[in-house]
Amino acid sequence: MPVSATIPDSHIDLITGPVFAVLTTIAENGQPENTVVWCSLEGDHILVTTIAGRRKYQNVMHNHKVALTAVDPKDAYRWLDVRGFVEEIVPDIDYAVINSHSLLYDGIPEFYSGANEPRRGKEERVVLKIRPVRVLTYPH
Repeated sequence: MPVSATIPDSHIDLITGPVFAVLTTIAENGQPENTVVWCSLEGDHILVTTIAGRRKYQNVMHNHKVALTAVDPKDAYRWLDVRGFVEEIVPDIDYAVINSHSLLYDGIPEFYSGANEPRRGKEERVVLKIRPVRVLTYPH
């Protein structure tokens, strides 16, 4: 198993947000696919939520290797690139992770409220727990 890498304190704010990140997964045909995501940090794992059945979910079921890039919205010359793998996929019980992301990024405490209310209970939301293996930052 690959050795874990640590996100340096100097760039941890790019994961703890609210900073939009780009998650790269590998499709079954070998092509990389990018998705803009919300993310957070729990211990050594970066957390990203998705719905079971979506492309990024299908991709990580086939190939657990991922990359995640976050660029400081105030300084494009300050960024973080994480390479790693989805170590675990777990249910987002009671929507805890998506609700915390919704509050952090949009100021809305419940993701499945307002325009998203009709989707409540109709989607199987899961959490991708990403284990960093290589972390690059700029400035170093």
